[in-house]
Amino acid sequence: MASRRRAGRPPGRSGIALAARLAILAAAVSACSANAVDRAIAARGGPIESSLRQVEATVHRGFPGTWTWEIALGRPDLVRWTIHTFGEEQSYVYDGRRVLLYLGSASMPVEGTAERAFLSQVRWLAVTGLDVLRDDGRVAWEEVPRTEVPPGFAHGLRARWLDDGSTYLLWFDGRDLLVAAEGEVALPPIGEGRLRADFSDFAAAGGRLLPRSGRYTLGGRPLVDERILSWTLDDPGLTAASFAAGPR
Repeated sequence: MASRRRAGRPPGRSGIALAARLAILAAAVSACSANAVDRAIAARGGPIESSLRQVEATVHRGFPGTWTWEIALGRPDLVRWTIHTFGEEQSYVYDGRRVLLYLGSASMPVEGTAERAFLSQVRWLAVTGLDVLRDDGRVAWEEVPRTEVPPGFAHGLRARWLDDGSTYLLWFDGRDLLVAAEGEVALPPIGEGRLRADFSDFAAAGGRLLPRSGRYTLGGRPLVDERILSWTLDDPGLTAASFAAGPR
């Protein structure tokens, strides 16, 4: 009877403290069990089905000046990049199978070199979007050894597309947010080489924590300073059909 009375009592302070310690330990174990990609996606607020970002950019090379453009992304690697010009807008589109070019609503032929260049940009955008890293049939990744992580970063990943071996380095801060990336990209008529991006000014957008600024260099030389004016996330109107033409 005495043992039953003790079992029915509410836990004392020592029991509560032990339960709290166990809960903290369980949370820590759970966090440690998630891989680096899952942690990075969780840190920003979760996966993204589609995104549209409006950009104002200071371009330093090729056609220097202030430009505006929009980049639409859909999973896993659908891309529509539209540059606003004084004439008709120019849109490069990747619909998952081929590269398309539009001047306004008119379809234009795409030369082989231009297609290969845009595909390198598609790969970059998909990898820095992170979600494609969960597709182990397309992309392999590994953590960069701690001894090789540059100062200023908490950890890094090396991501590689399985079909052509294109490889990228992704660098994260202590919050597991992607703050820098590097990889080979072609950007005609400027050239091709190692593109480096540094992302900053993170702010809430659509329930995620995303950068508002990006600074890009190509081959170590300044290329673009980007200011993201707005993010639109998971828009049900941005479907696969949206990546079969320029913006309407």
